[in-house]
Amino acid sequence: MNKKLKNILAVTGAVTAAAAAMYAVNALDEKRDRRRYLQSGRMVEVRGRRMHVYTCGAGSNTLVLLTGQGTPTPSIDFRPLIERLQDKYRIAVPEPFGYGYSDKTGEPRTVKNVVDELREGLRKAGVLPPYVLTGHAQGGVLTLYWAAHYPREVAAVVGLDTTLPAQEQENGVTPAAGLLMKAMNALAKVTPLRFLIKAGIMDKRLAPFTGGQSDVLPILRSHLASARASNCAVNELTAAASNCAEVAGLNYPVSCPVLMLVSGETCDALQKNPATAVDWLGEHEKIAMHAPKGKCSVLEGGHYLHHTASEAIAAEILDFVPPEEPQTPKLRKLFIRH
Repeated sequence: MNKKLKNILAVTGAVTAAAAAMYAVNALDEKRDRRRYLQSGRMVEVRGRRMHVYTCGAGSNTLVLLTGQGTPTPSIDFRPLIERLQDKYRIAVPEPFGYGYSDKTGEPRTVKNVVDELREGLRKAGVLPPYVLTGHAQGGVLTLYWAAHYPREVAAVVGLDTTLPAQEQENGVTPAAGLLMKAMNALAKVTPLRFLIKAGIMDKRLAPFTGGQSDVLPILRSHLASARASNCAVNELTAAASNCAEVAGLNYPVSCPVLMLVSGETCDALQKNPATAVDWLGEHEKIAMHAPKGKCSVLEGGHYLHHTASEAIAAEILDFVPPEEPQTPKLRKLFIRH
């Protein structure tokens, strides 16, 4: 064996050993974080994996808050809205697989799979239908599929700047891009990226998702770091276009009241972009007005309306779905073991 080949093998062996060691360190740290950052809701078994379902409040109406893509911890992210509604309704935030405290999964992230997993998780957590489905962004795709296929489970729908089924081309991820994202996620498992995220390199991006609680930032760092090393999120992104196509021909049942809350900033941004052919407000008005009891309102704020316009959202929901049994339960606190 010549010297050059020996050197190549030595370097390859050293890199492989370093990657294996980093993989073990990352896995150990993720396991440690699971023990340190305890969920505030219930963990239920769904298809052999654990799903986190956060609940609070009381009343005859149950609001189910459904996250959009890329939110590290939905049960924390929705906090501003929860705080304004939890004394009027029962509220549930089921975290899909790959999000927050829930396990990851290798199952295809089709709209059917995700909806059926969430339905099972809610029932096992003791949260029974009918539901007022409240979906943000891609969560709107879930509400449309859910209401169309399981109409008896849906009392009403509230959309928070929801994704439009017509956006399937915009949401498409090319096979090459999908492979690149999976490769980057695989690299995250064998590099110090987890510890760089936990050190704060992405805090600027994470800050809006704290639900107004700066002390939960370490939890978000940990959950984001775990997601970066998982193909679960990539699978969801690559399925976005086909999921939009899946619901493109569906409508909410005529018996289902629909409230569409649209971001004024999103409307302005799309109107100013000549390359955008989507009438954001008009398309949401069409969706809402398909039902005899439908309403569409424009709220001031960006795409994440529940971050900055939670008070206005709460007022719209209270008017659209009046609570029948007001209660004053306490909001559960997150428990962090230091």
